[in-house]
Amino acid sequence: MPPINFIAVAMAFAAEFVVDWLSQMFLLVMFAGDRLRDQMSQDEYRAMVQNVLDTTALEPWAMACGLATTVGGAYLAARIAKRIPYYHGLAMGIVSIVYIVVSSLGSFTWQTWLGILVTIPLSLYGAHLARRQMPAEMQ
Repeated sequence: MPPINFIAVAMAFAAEFVVDWLSQMFLLVMFAGDRLRDQMSQDEYRAMVQNVLDTTALEPWAMACGLATTVGGAYLAARIAKRIPYYHGLAMGIVSIVYIVVSSLGSFTWQTWLGILVTIPLSLYGAHLARRQMPAEMQ
């Protein structure tokens, strides 16, 4: 197996994680509107988040953003590594699946299963997009 640049994968995953977190916070603020206020207790915040999830279209938008960052993260890993893009895309997909499983805390919902199912294909697609922009000797 060709060597994988683990630093490229780690950097791309960190960037993907930050963009995911920022997009989720932006969507929450956007969908929560005036329900979000200063000085909320942790219980009030949890209740507000659950109310937003139950009454708005936050989840589909969050899923779409997460799928987009999966493609972007694999693209970034392949571009940083500058070689064997599909291996780096696959590595990003595997790291992302491990993160999904660990962060789900054992409560596998349909969103968790969908994330696990589409992560590898989307990561390979991101790597494919990166490969199209690489010179032939780097592929």
